[in-house]
Amino acid sequence: MSRELVEILILAAIAGVVVARLYSVLGRKTGAEPPAHTRTAPIEAGATAGPAAPIPQPAPAAPVSGPVAELQSADPSFDANHFLGGARAAYEMIVQAFATGDRATLRTLLTQRVFSSYDKALTDREAAGGQGPELVRLKSAEIVDGGVYGEVLRVAVRFEAELAEGVAGIRETRERWTFERELRSRDPNWLLAGVAQA
Repeated sequence: MSRELVEILILAAIAGVVVARLYSVLGRKTGAEPPAHTRTAPIEAGATAGPAAPIPQPAPAAPVSGPVAELQSADPSFDANHFLGGARAAYEMIVQAFATGDRATLRTLLTQRVFSSYDKALTDREAAGGQGPELVRLKSAEIVDGGVYGEVLRVAVRFEAELAEGVAGIRETRERWTFERELRSRDPNWLLAGVAQA
């Protein structure tokens, strides 16, 4: 067999492989193809064909109203759930700091007016050799009021808790704590600005 014939046979084999590959990839479609038929499940005996059941839509979110709406209007980033989480943490920290006489922690969590009141109470208690109440359990926290006062946001939270007071034992307390924050401040932290019985 001559060399030229061998080369022709090799080239023919390569061309055949290329054509076969192109055919398998491109297929034999010509012109517009009819749409593919979708296979539907057979209707069971006794069933009647009718409109499909409507897909349930999620209920629209209830409009926010009251103090939370006013706060969100002044500060769109205000989130009630996030705020309550922070308020609960602040309550626990403040009660603990007051119980142990930790003025440094109290100073970062209270307005100056409230800190002065707590500082005096701590001084009187230390002079008498008394002990502060310790938090046993924080039972609930709920936003009960809030609003915008000039450039200050205020939120009132009602706390229900159990406190241990030495020999007096455990007592339940219900208090209304008011937190505030300057609207234009870059500091996102709220400070305790008032405490009252609820």
